[in-house]
Amino acid sequence: MLISLFSNPDPTPLQLSVNTLWSCKYLGNSALKFINIKCICAIVAMVPHAPVIGEQPVHEQFFLIEMPSFDIGVILGIKEDTIGEEQIKLNGDASI
Repeated sequence: MLISLFSNPDPTPLQLSVNTLWSCKYLGNSALKFINIKCICAIVAMVPHAPVIGEQPVHEQFFLIEMPSFDIGVILGIKEDTIGEEQIKLNGDASI
């Protein structure tokens, strides 16, 4: 799988946000890297933004968003056993 690497997070917004806002610079085509798909343990999105921090010049950066709804098992082809859930739904049990 081809991934794109970004810089380390900018320390100012990282500190101001109590390590919540990971604002990074895009490193361009020179930072593209192939990795083994089995090495993936999380999926994230890098969303463009232009933070205004004090007197620093405004420039485009990207902030990290975790993709908690994305199931890594889909990429790896792991199938979930849903037989128990289907049986409960067929029996009309709404206590799930």
